[in-house]
Amino acid sequence: MAMRKTSDAGAARLLRSSRSRIRVIALFHAIAWRGGEDGPSAEEASAYFAEIVREAERARTMQERVRVELRTNGVTLGLAQIVATGLCMSELVQNALDHAFPKDRSGHVRVSLTPIDGTDEVLLRISDDGVGLPSGAEETPSGLGLALVRLLAEQLEGKLVFTSSENHGTDFSLRFANIRESSAWQTS
Repeated sequence: MAMRKTSDAGAARLLRSSRSRIRVIALFHAIAWRGGEDGPSAEEASAYFAEIVREAERARTMQERVRVELRTNGVTLGLAQIVATGLCMSELVQNALDHAFPKDRSGHVRVSLTPIDGTDEVLLRISDDGVGLPSGAEETPSGLGLALVRLLAEQLEGKLVFTSSENHGTDFSLRFANIRESSAWQTS
């Protein structure tokens, strides 16, 4: 309601981002409660990540010109990791949709969550072919979203790396150890 009432674009963007974060957490809880004794099924895990991407797309009005592709396969995540992974995914997709494609620019955002062969690690990767981050953004995150992603990477005890170049897009990679719990989610 507050978002609809405000004429301040910055305030509306902050409210939209907060709403998306709350929905990511609420969606997790809804799916987790539906899961059986062994936790949610592989289909529910994949649906969770797909809904995160759809939520980010719904909150923006650029679906015709920016396509988001999601690939999750073969990853089993512990319940303790699923929310942090989902929030990272949500933040980075939202950032790409908000900043990478200004002035009717079209493009792609690619999201993947995959196991790293030969290890017990997982790679979450979000890349776009947009305008790239402003100079210096790699050293000092300027927004709450990137600061939150850095904190979530620490929570996952992961390594966050990102590269960006003007007019060639941005690539975020978060590599973290997969903690397998008795109640784990496997993506299909």
